[in-house]
This record gives sequence, structure tokens and C-alpha cells, in this order.
Amino acid sequence: MIAVSLSDLISAPETPPDVLIRDRSRPWKSLISASIQEAAENEITAWPYYKPTPLIDLPNLAAHLGLGSLVCKDESQRFGRGGVKALGAPYGLVALMRSVESAVEAVAATDGNHGLALAWEARRHNLACRIFVSDDLDSERLTRLSDQGAMIEVVSGTYDDAVQAASFYASARTDRLLVTDTDYDGDLPVTQAIMAGYCLLGREASRQISRPVTHVMLQCGVGGMAAGMICGFSELCSDFTGQVIVVEPRTADCVYQSLKMGSSVSVAGNLRTRMLGLACGRMSQPAWDILNAMATGAVRVGDEVAEEMQAALLAGAFGDPPLQSGDTGVAGIAALGELALSGQAKKFGLGPYAHVLVVNSEGPVVVPRRHSKAT
Repeated sequence: MIAVSLSDLISAPETPPDVLIRDRSRPWKSLISASIQEAAENEITAWPYYKPTPLIDLPNLAAHLGLGSLVCKDESQRFGRGGVKALGAPYGLVALMRSVESAVEAVAATDGNHGLALAWEARRHNLACRIFVSDDLDSERLTRLSDQGAMIEVVSGTYDDAVQAASFYASARTDRLLVTDTDYDGDLPVTQAIMAGYCLLGREASRQISRPVTHVMLQCGVGGMAAGMICGFSELCSDFTGQVIVVEPRTADCVYQSLKMGSSVSVAGNLRTRMLGLACGRMSQPAWDILNAMATGAVRVGDEVAEEMQAALLAGAFGDPPLQSGDTGVAGIAALGELALSGQAKKFGLGPYAHVLVVNSEGPVVVPRRHSKAT
């Protein structure tokens, strides 16, 4: 019996979440081949610091949401880097280094976690690392980047402007390696490698689930993590016939609008959201190819519910063990909350017979405390 209702802990959204429902045939054939996925898995699992991240059962939250079950793939401590991007950028850099004669610098744009993971891996290979960021990235994320040795270039504008600036800078010299998870034209091998790294997330989850999943909720920025994850999951769960629902902030909804229009489109505006890792105005083309084929629906959520859900999870307010989720990591669970509170969950069949998988894609932003010598 639930003593406290969902509405006691999370405020009902003033504006109901926007939902998009699409009809897609089942089952799929993964658009990232088994051999590419296996190569990425063999490489990453051989790293000495590798171990699978946990799949956490959240029975009390499931009851509050009216679901049959809810499990969360918790990426908050992946390699100690605080998020799933530690699967993509390091593998992308390693793959790229094998294809060039020499390298002195790794380059990327980021809204936080991709750049952090790249700076960490670049340091391991004695490479310089230059990270391009938009001018609204918060000081905590900037500090984490500089603490990993990254040189930071602040670009006036959005994440998409930073992507263009990073590409222009890297193109000037062949020993500058552009390790980007955003490929607007669909012809960059490094972006394919990064997505192959993300496939391991889905492959791990497929081996950890104890019952068939009916719904997978995946947050999207440019779409690479979601696309890689569902390819990895569906490759090993070949009988999966459930729904794949992508989640974005209302203010940065390029995937939602692209799925609605039937082609990859850009969205304008400042894209500002507290879910900073999702503040993207244009999809990566390889991610679009996959999500257009595999996504059955999309949800746009507000910052308010995401913030309250993040705090409630950290406090263990639903009766499950506390879950440390970052601003971006909470998006999938926040969408479930908004759908339940607004009465729209039934549009996706999210009810007592639904068994849902979500991804906590990052932990909280934590800046290590600096200790100064006493004088």
C-alpha cells in the first residue's frame, strides 16, 4: 500500500507533456551490425577498469507510477567518470588513433560529459585535449573539464555552434583528432565508433533483465546514446517487440520535431534547459537513421518535473534506495512522472502490465574539493 501518492512528491505539470505516437513494425534488424558491436565490446571489456554498471529495480517508484515494474540502468559511476559518455568518447578516440599516423591533440564539442570522458582518455594517451563549449555551460562543468587537463574554448551561441567551431579548428591540422558524437552529414567513422561504444550499454542491460521489457525510455540530445543503446539491446534481445520512447526537454526538441516531420530538422532558439546534456538543436545523422526506424514515440518534458523528480530520487522519497541522478540522467524517469500525473501514460500503454527500462545516463555534477596548503 502506498502511503504517499505521486502527486504528494511531484507537482503536476502546468502544461501536459507533448506526446508523439508512431507506428513501427517489429521486430527490427539492428542498424549497427553485430560484428561492429562485438568489436567495441571486446575492446572496452578488456580495459582494466571495466565492469558492467548495475541494473536497479525500482519497485516502489513503479507502484507510484502505476507500472508493473521499472528497472534503471545506472550509469552514474561508469569508469568513475559519472556517465554513459565514458563508453563512447574513449572508444572513439582509440579507434581514431589507429587510423592516423600521428596525433597531438583530441578535439570535441561538449555540453559536459562527452568532453569530460574525452579529456580523461586523452590524458591516458598523453594527448592534449581542446574542448569547445557554449557560453551558457555552468562553472561546475567547466571546472571538471579543466581539472582533467582540457583546454576550454568558449563559443558564443549554442552547443550546435560549438560543434561547428570544433570541426573548423580540428580541420586545420591532420594531427588534431576530432572525436565528435555529432555528425551532421553521416560520413564520420569516429561517430559510428562512438555509437558502437554506446551499444555496450544496451548489451549489458539485455543480459541483466529478468523479465521481458515492454517499454524503453531514452533521453536524447543529438540522439547517439539512445540510438546505440537500443541497437545493442535489440541485437541481443531479438524478440523485443516493445516500445522505444525518446525523451527531450520542451526547449530543445530536435528529435521530437524530426520524428514528427519524418526527416531530420533543426530547431531554433537558445535551447536552454536544466537538462544540459540534452540542449541540442540538430540531430546527428547516423542517430536519426536509427531512431527514425526504431522509435515508436516521443515525449517533451518540462524542467520543473525533472528537477523535483531528481530531488525525490536522491532522497529515496518513493521508498526505494536513493538514486544519484544528474540533470540529464533523470529525463526518462521524469517523463514517466509527467505522463502519469497528466493522465497521458495510457497513450503509450504504460500501466500495470508495463515493464519499463530507463537509463540514468549521468550522476550529479560533483567538483572535487581542492585542498590548499596552510600558510
